[in-house]
Amino acid sequence: MSHRPQKVASLIQKVISEIIMHELNDPIFKEFITITEVQIGYDLKKATVYFRVYNKETEKIEKALKRAKGYIKKLLAEKITLKFIPEIEFKKDDRLEKEEQLEKLFKKIQKQKNEKSL
Repeated sequence: MSHRPQKVASLIQKVISEIIMHELNDPIFKEFITITEVQIGYDLKKATVYFRVYNKETEKIEKALKRAKGYIKKLLAEKITLKFIPEIEFKKDDRLEKEEQLEKLFKKIQKQKNEKSL
């Protein structure tokens, strides 16, 4: 099994992070944006880029990233050498929120369990 998709995903994550921090002029990208993960298919033709924003303007930033997708792909092609640059899709990384919801749910269940045993 090839490790190439993982290596390419890691490289794309690093380069897109640098592009967002240093090369995009839109002031909305001055927010604290983290590229948390890049998932890429084995054919290397589509990359899903997960990001997290540490304020409440996630929707605005998601729209801005989608608008800048073509330019980001162009800069990506200039910075890395691949036969094909994958299509990029940006998605909000909401795993942290989901984990918090699950943790609250588990605590609630445990509390109800403890109350029943009394």
